[in-house]
Amino acid sequence: KIINTAGTSNAEVPLADPGMYQLDITLRRGQSLAARDRGGTSDPYVKFKIGGKEVFRSKIIHKNLNPVWEEKACILVDHLREPLYIKVFDYDFGLQDDFMGSAFLDLTQLELNRPTDVTLTLKDPHYPDHDLGIILLSVILTPKEGESRDVTMLMRKSWKRSSKVILSL
Repeated sequence: KIINTAGTSNAEVPLADPGMYQLDITLRRGQSLAARDRGGTSDPYVKFKIGGKEVFRSKIIHKNLNPVWEEKACILVDHLREPLYIKVFDYDFGLQDDFMGSAFLDLTQLELNRPTDVTLTLKDPHYPDHDLGIILLSVILTPKEGESRDVTMLMRKSWKRSSKVILSL
């Protein structure tokens, strides 16, 4: 059975589609992030997780509540049911890093093959009323079909060995 994915809407692709997807993300910047260090700043970095697995970690931007990352990640996605979790932490040398907020991106809401700018409001489930700032991303979701499926399956198998498989461009 052939599914036509050339359209502009996810409505044409059933959620049961066993195909792979490639999610290209550009982590642009954060704005008005929470201060977690004594000096009134933070050393933020971002983790992306899908299905409980960390698939990308950004670099640390020291002493900055409005960090600019401009980092790219290419993530292979099995199915769109699992949201992309974005968690922001304050790096603390030798100590446990402080949680600065999280958000999630519902992949089923993305239009295929269309670059989308996303603004995510960070929240802390324990303090839902606190304003923890925002994270800005650019994303594009593309279906992986045909020959490329073999390559993506090989990459998926190697995820278990190393989380560094994700290409950082």
